[in-house]
Amino acid sequence: MAKIGILVASSNNNLKLGKKLEEIAKKHCDCVELINLVDLNLPLYSTVEEENNGIPEVALDLAQKILSLNSFIVVAPEYNGVMPPVLNNAMAWTSRATKDWRDAFNHKIVLLATHSGGGGAKGLQAMRIMYQHLGANILAREILTTYEKQLNEESAEDMIKQLIKLARA
Repeated sequence: MAKIGILVASSNNNLKLGKKLEEIAKKHCDCVELINLVDLNLPLYSTVEEENNGIPEVALDLAQKILSLNSFIVVAPEYNGVMPPVLNNAMAWTSRATKDWRDAFNHKIVLLATHSGGGGAKGLQAMRIMYQHLGANILAREILTTYEKQLNEESAEDMIKQLIKLARA
């Protein structure tokens, strides 16, 4: 059974996009969970923070959730030409909260998505680089919406079906 997580790194338009993708995914898979990384309120990762306070319980919980997934959709805005700090921070804590830093991501199937007020392509590229480095298998196609370019639901549904198929393989 495919278990899909939708990791959202925003409280605005990307959260709306994440909820729409969740709605589409639930048509094809019973096991879908949306996780808004903003709501986790993780402390900023640093070696000093980890040495002084250990790995926060919320980071351990997030790592366990991601470990349990077969695949995930990452929905995040572009910030200054890269991914938002909340996403990078959550993935940093997740990589520290597992036995091996790649455990939560290795061999997982990932679909990248963004709603961007600007271009969005650089943010998607930055996410692609990070998740590839972490060992994930990223779908070639991405979802990029803007104020002028709305979500093509048929295309999104095709990508989600592909994600599910690959996760079940």
